[in-house]
Amino acid sequence: MTQHVPMDPDVLLAAQGGRLALIRRYANEADPAVFDGKWLAVLRSCATWFSSMPLQPEQHAEPGSAFRATVEVVYFAMRLSGGQKFAADQPSERRRRLEPQYLYALFLAACCSWLDEPCRHFHFVREDTGEQWVPAAHGAFHPWLAGNPYRVIRLAAPLPVERMRSALLARTILGAESLSWLDGPVLTELFGAINPAPMPTGFEAQLHKIVRQAVAATRDYEQKARRAVFSPDTTVPPSAEQLAAAPTPGAPAATTKVGPAAKPAEPVNPPPSAAASAASLFQPSATAPVAPTPATGQPEAAEPVATTIPPAPPPTAPVAGAIDAAAIGRARRETQDPFTVLLGGSRMMSEFFRALAQDVTAGKVKVAWAEKGLVLPKKVLGNYGIASDTLIEKLRKESLLYALQGTDLVLAERIGTLILPRPNHPT
Repeated sequence: MTQHVPMDPDVLLAAQGGRLALIRRYANEADPAVFDGKWLAVLRSCATWFSSMPLQPEQHAEPGSAFRATVEVVYFAMRLSGGQKFAADQPSERRRRLEPQYLYALFLAACCSWLDEPCRHFHFVREDTGEQWVPAAHGAFHPWLAGNPYRVIRLAAPLPVERMRSALLARTILGAESLSWLDGPVLTELFGAINPAPMPTGFEAQLHKIVRQAVAATRDYEQKARRAVFSPDTTVPPSAEQLAAAPTPGAPAATTKVGPAAKPAEPVNPPPSAAASAASLFQPSATAPVAPTPATGQPEAAEPVATTIPPAPPPTAPVAGAIDAAAIGRARRETQDPFTVLLGGSRMMSEFFRALAQDVTAGKVKVAWAEKGLVLPKKVLGNYGIASDTLIEKLRKESLLYALQGTDLVLAERIGTLILPRPNHPT
């Protein structure tokens, strides 16, 4: 039993600003006001519904994690929608009109994917009144709390998944205004996609398949983040002698008075530190020659000694094995992906060709060079979730398609060499 405090929806939205910026890009709305009223308003309703409640005991267990998990599902769903062909059985004109509606329906289904999940694992009780939250009767969680803290009580066993309960709660998030943007066939697939079942039963619509894959991707992402393994610190601790010889910070330097008959003590050099020892390996040795001591005990006449200004120390060379992470990240950002340059900045197409090149290198996909270009079979495109018509249209737009030969695509040489280097052949 844990006590929590509610979180304002604006605070939850600000905490997920990075994901929301990516969702805004996938929404592809030219007017920011349209995005705020059509897309961001639904996410704000989700933040009002969840407030600071956790999602599950094992994953997304911190306060506010239920809304974070919802935003992650929305992000992965819209990312997986790239390359999908909605309304493929419709004429081209009707398909162009329905595709934005299907994308928005996918967004709505992802927002409603985990509305009932916290109630399957926890009971939420107001601290001041002791009343338990009932979603169907009380509505959104944040207004019901009215700023009061609450307790989270974990159930002995999670409740079974119920599709009807999730559909009932989705009415609070969707609303009539959001559904008014969609036609009848799109609404049918939307209602079928609001299904928290982990595995489909019977026929599975395209929207439900994408949402289910997005939920699985979110679980896997969270599991990997929680099981992250960090390399141990290999720094050798200093010995007791080194710690004793090290000067205390802020302590005044000790002064020793030497009597006239006392022999001055020879200075003792402190043991070099590990960093100084490593840096000295990269600095040129500057050993001054030692003048020979005269054999006689008679002092020689004092000669004028020229004052020598010590040369400026050379710049410290980097320690061997050190990695400049900032420089590596900056070099990666400055280096442009060749696929992105050729494809006019299309992220979806560049990711497809990058994955294709990796599979060709690993021997999973068979391609061959012809006289005029690289031959790519159309049948392999289905493994990457991209439609052949979409790929052909993009390649023709960028002048990267040489020809169509039956069931094969002949790619131009400038993009084909990035997928598979052309073998040497006599000219």
